[in-house]
Amino acid sequence: MDSLTIILTTIILHKLINAEDAATVCDNDSTCKCVNNTVLCTNATLDQDGVFVLPNGTEILHFNNVPIKVVNNSTFTNGKLQKITWVASKIKLVEALNHNDLKYLDLSRNNIFKLSNDVFHNCLLLEYVDLSDNQLNILSDDLFLYTSSLKTINLEKNIFNSISKNLFKYTINLKNLSIGNPNLTFLDENAMTNLNKLEYLSIENCGIKNLNQSSFGVHRYLNSILLNNCTHLTSIDNNFIDSSLNLKIIELNNCGTIEILPPSIVSLKNLQYLQMSNTQIQPNCQNGWFSQWFNNETTTVVGYENYSNFIETLNEKNCPPKIYYTNSRITLQLTKKGIINCMAYGNPLPAFTWLVPGGLTFHENKQADMDIVHHPNIHNWDLNQIVSQSLLTDKNGSLHILRMLRTHIGNYTCYVSNKYGNSSKTVEVHLDSEVFFNIKINALLLGISSALGFLMLTILCCAFKLLLIRLNCMKKRNQPTETEMGSTEKPKMFPENV
Repeated sequence: MDSLTIILTTIILHKLINAEDAATVCDNDSTCKCVNNTVLCTNATLDQDGVFVLPNGTEILHFNNVPIKVVNNSTFTNGKLQKITWVASKIKLVEALNHNDLKYLDLSRNNIFKLSNDVFHNCLLLEYVDLSDNQLNILSDDLFLYTSSLKTINLEKNIFNSISKNLFKYTINLKNLSIGNPNLTFLDENAMTNLNKLEYLSIENCGIKNLNQSSFGVHRYLNSILLNNCTHLTSIDNNFIDSSLNLKIIELNNCGTIEILPPSIVSLKNLQYLQMSNTQIQPNCQNGWFSQWFNNETTTVVGYENYSNFIETLNEKNCPPKIYYTNSRITLQLTKKGIINCMAYGNPLPAFTWLVPGGLTFHENKQADMDIVHHPNIHNWDLNQIVSQSLLTDKNGSLHILRMLRTHIGNYTCYVSNKYGNSSKTVEVHLDSEVFFNIKINALLLGISSALGFLMLTILCCAFKLLLIRLNCMKKRNQPTETEMGSTEKPKMFPENV
């Protein structure tokens, strides 16, 4: 019995010693280098039977052209990996990865055609995933189910043809997303509505024809969108741009011919540039707004080579006017200035008419509409000419409020017209309620202060009066009168029956 125990103990110790002395990837191949907690392997064929023994404590792994077919939970032993880069290595299949500390994963430029549904389920700290330039044709709805910490996902240059509404449902902290590939033709409704923190979106080289706002939702932090080489793209939903008002960069290079360019681009106050090299805009009335915006001194359009041909063809068309931009709602402070924009395109240039609260009508470029050409520039309901000192229009059709008053609160209707048609939109103007709130607070504070002051003054007066009375009373008590002295004598008591 004792001899058996000794034999078993010897075997166990032998295995432990062998495990500790097992050759690591750095010992087996001179192409791998181990520096601190990092393993670097380039152009290496490692004979490790699909299992790579890493030095204890390895945190960073960088493999380049290190071929393997399947990557899974048992691929690595030892190490506490936080960053894995394994590129250009002919990987075909990736199964579940149980790396609790993993934050960065780059498996780009491989031949991956399948990811198991639970591949990232135990990678709860994952922030960066690059699966670009592979052969992925199906993306499971549960792929990113447990990766709410993800900030960057790169799926471009694969072969999947659609994005489902549940794929990014749980990646609520995502900031950078790249999904473009020539086979991508469909984005499900609400596919990206949960990505409220998205800052960068690339759909380059895609096969999508129409970009609809219903697929994207509202992205107030989005500052860059890249649509280069989308040769099938014909239109972009106006609401898509309108729901991403902080856009700084729009790239539409090599996109063929865009039939409808969204006029809401003019509302992008932070736009730095719109790149359109080797991209044409259909010269139709719907894109007429571009001819006005292109020449604006604040506009930066890069690479649009055929503007002269565009404007020449456009000027030959008869276009009814259409308002392409107005303020949605304006709130002004009392006595402050404001401007209500009404941008419209038509050929010939339309007349602008403003109907304002109080019954006044303002005209600009009225010769474009024969029905109003003889009207005064500013008039009331009876067409009597009026001189306005608080409102005026400019040649672009905008209405300026020179001094905001209570009488200016209400609906302002912009009406544009030429001989081919007309269009109108209404803008609400409100008075900043904060001003009234401050006035009420100040009045309340003044009332309280006045009441407290009056109360204190009353108390002081009463106290002073009481003090005087008390002083007078003390002086009288020092010199008592005879009446007072007599009243203090005790009455004499006589016995009865005397």
